[in-house]
Amino acid sequence: MKNRKKSEQNGVFAAIRMAAGAHPVLTAGTLLCVAGSVGASLVPPLLLARIIDRLTAGIPLTVQAVLLYFGSLALEGGLSSAQESLLVLFGQKMTHALRSEMSRKLTRLPASTLVDQNPGEVAARFSGDVDTVEALFTSGIISMVADACRILSIICLLYTSPSPRDS
Repeated sequence: MKNRKKSEQNGVFAAIRMAAGAHPVLTAGTLLCVAGSVGASLVPPLLLARIIDRLTAGIPLTVQAVLLYFGSLALEGGLSSAQESLLVLFGQKMTHALRSEMSRKLTRLPASTLVDQNPGEVAARFSGDVDTVEALFTSGIISMVADACRILSIICLLYTSPSPRDS
């Protein structure tokens, strides 16, 4: 019984690994967009700090500094948008893989198992579980990891950047 339960759990993770492996460009693009989005989100505050430091030192604001700042905001927004789009697409591929795996499993079940079940319950459980996993992928796990990386990066910047008193 224990081995059967473990193999059933591995079926879901195996389907996810297979889907990620079947779409290597999408997987790599998603990971690169997440990393780029995290990195790009750190640039505007750093540029703004430099602009404010220069203004308080009496150095006039240049057009180049303004364009660089707004360009970094545009880059951050573009990468965040690409990240969200790729996460949705990645989640849909995972959902397709999971539904395919669950369909294969459903066809392998003996008829006696299905006779005892209400057809509506089986269908609701089937679609509900997969939809939950899709929501977990599209807005859950990967976004949470990206946000955690963003927070850690900000904390690292706070500890490594010199304070105004050090200048």
